[in-house]
Amino acid sequence: MALTEVMMNAEITARAPATLSNLGPGFDSLGAALTGWEDEVRILLTPAPPYSVEYDVDGVWSGTVEPNENTASLAAMEVGKVLGYTGGARITIKKGIRAGSGLGSSAASAVAGAVAMNAALGCRLSTQELIVPSLIGESAASGVNHGDNVLPCLLGGVVVLESGDPMHHAHVVVGNRLHIAVIFPDIQVFTMQARGVLPEFVSMTDTTAWASRLGLLINAFNQGDIEQIGRLIMSDRIVEPRRATLLEPYQNIKNRALLNGAMGCALSGSGPSMFAICDNESVAQTVCAGMKETCERDGISGTVQVVEINLKGAYIV
Repeated sequence: MALTEVMMNAEITARAPATLSNLGPGFDSLGAALTGWEDEVRILLTPAPPYSVEYDVDGVWSGTVEPNENTASLAAMEVGKVLGYTGGARITIKKGIRAGSGLGSSAASAVAGAVAMNAALGCRLSTQELIVPSLIGESAASGVNHGDNVLPCLLGGVVVLESGDPMHHAHVVVGNRLHIAVIFPDIQVFTMQARGVLPEFVSMTDTTAWASRLGLLINAFNQGDIEQIGRLIMSDRIVEPRRATLLEPYQNIKNRALLNGAMGCALSGSGPSMFAICDNESVAQTVCAGMKETCERDGISGTVQVVEINLKGAYIV
């Protein structure tokens, strides 16, 4: 009996975590997987095309159900294509991460779709071979193949990568336990919108400073130097100042986080989510409460959570 026949009646479930991206000066090149929020994708193979997409009503968000436009189905279809699969699939997405959050929502769906499809077809692709299908899926939302959400989501941990070629990447050793306070203000900032505020060119001075700070940030992760990690995630002078204009309470939230003991506070990805590096859970809880209160004082509700670095990445349930 063919493998696909064996798996036809078995629904495969994969989950993939939220991620922080554009960490400090690591624009499009440094990201981290988080505990806490996850997307879930369930795949049931069918004997013949087409692929179909639906959203679980218990999820926090739903998007397009057009298979050629959906991040999870595009990634799953690419896995099927690579493996020569000619049947179809029923894909069910349960969103635990809202779109437009800055927490890698589209990457999580794409990665979970690729991982679930690979498992349904017998896990014949390695984790590394799932990078390209996941990037193809994620590009439906962002318009470009950048991996600072996709790679940590798939692989877990903190990942640094070559922006123009995410296949060149490495795990960053984190030498200390990080407690991360995250706030997701209840507004949406989509990746394409956030890219529209960025400059086309930057000066040599800014570029040199950016590169040096990225190197120091990676070293701070290696050394587990929480104070330096906090300082350096706030060292971006090119991208974050422009994207901060899309979130009105940005400066107030940042100031409150630092006042309450955070080592550093910055935007995640394209925003509006912000994260603060803390040296213990008690401080992180205090920072969360303060960020939420500040956000609400500015008329915007917000969801907060204390998380840590997720070392596992995407997985089969």
